[in-house]
Order: sequence, then structure tokens, then C-alpha cells
Amino acid sequence: MSQHPAKLVEAARELLKSAGYFVDNLWHIDDVHFICEQQELPRITNEEAEQVFLIAQEQFEGEVGLSWPQLEKALRTYLHRKLMLSRLCSQDRQFS
Repeated sequence: MSQHPAKLVEAARELLKSAGYFVDNLWHIDDVHFICEQQELPRITNEEAEQVFLIAQEQFEGEVGLSWPQLEKALRTYLHRKLMLSRLCSQDRQFS
């Protein structure tokens, strides 16, 4: 990350902390890409990585917070949903 965005992120983090938010662990779409690489899963787009965070939010457990295992689970859920939708769409085309 270049110096300018890093300064913006730090300023945003400090602003959120001053308003009472806990932001010590900020997640980034690169974290989702990292999981894909490490687990040899299909590469996804940045927009798809954002969808993974939405799924993680749906499955959020307040007692645990968002952790690597939960992010991995959300990624696998996203990939499963994507596969199921792909299969449904291909079946629809066959019947058309």
C-alpha cells in the first residue's frame, strides 16, 4: 500500500476509534484473495471479495467476532452459492 492510502486508513481508523468503534483489525479484500491463493481456490474479483464480506456479516457471531476461520467459511459459502447459481443458469439454458 502506498504512503497516501496508508495515511488515509490510519486517519479513518483513529476517527472511528474516537467515536467508540473497535477497529484494531480492519479486513481488506486482499485478505480474501490471500485465502484463495493459500488454499488454491479459484481467484475471485474484488467485487466478489466484497460479497464474501457481506456473507461473513450475515454469519457474524458477536461473541467471536470476525476471524480467519469465519472469513474462510464465508468464502467457501460464496463459492458454493456461485457454483449452484451457475448450475441453475446452465439448466435453464438447456430447457429454453
